[in-house]
Amino acid sequence: MLGAPLLFTIELAVMYTAGSSMMSHLMGISGFGGSGTVMGRMVFYLLVFPGVVLHEGAHYLACLLTGTKVSRFAPFSPSRSNDGRLVLGYVRHERRAFPIGALIGLAPILLNPLGLLFVTALLTPLTLQEVAKPSVEVVVKEVFASGFLTDTPLLATTWVYLALSFALGSVPSREDLSSLPMLLLTFGAGILLNVLLSTDSESVFSSALYDLSALAASLYALPATVAIVASLTMGLAGRVIRY
Repeated sequence: MLGAPLLFTIELAVMYTAGSSMMSHLMGISGFGGSGTVMGRMVFYLLVFPGVVLHEGAHYLACLLTGTKVSRFAPFSPSRSNDGRLVLGYVRHERRAFPIGALIGLAPILLNPLGLLFVTALLTPLTLQEVAKPSVEVVVKEVFASGFLTDTPLLATTWVYLALSFALGSVPSREDLSSLPMLLLTFGAGILLNVLLSTDSESVFSSALYDLSALAASLYALPATVAIVASLTMGLAGRVIRY
């Protein structure tokens, strides 16, 4: 029963870890930290631009849907915070209690992977159904073996660029994660309560939880894979550049 929720949780953890690693590698390759060139930083900004805009747009959309007042919306405005961290964009809004605050903070985790799925269905030979329920055999056949990457290089490059940027943009910031402990506690308490109160027959809540988790796990399979492959590729590129 916990298979689908556990798989979905692992995918989210993989996306966060791989995305953070990608950002770190990319910043290192681009020369952030004092030794970088203007060209290196421009390349970095170009790579992350679509993902950051979608990330901040997710926050803004969540604010609109929850009736949260927004004082300033900057979808892409690179700067340094007071503690020296790089800030690429932001949405300043009124403070909201849980669960509204959690919904606003974690909205990019939902919208950015969906953006990756959308551009994959739009730009590659994969159908929306194949993207929503991906399999290794189908992806290899339709994307790699079909000649898509070599026969339509401009389209393939656009897809790789947007997929990479959206994967990077799905990584939540430190502020976005402030409501995560309470969300995990509430989710865990719900599962525990369901187990304690469940009977021999599967409850409606259990069925709904499993179906929702299975759908989420299916949808996030491709974004998580893209994040892993991109992270490994950037790590290798970083080593090659250093040596």
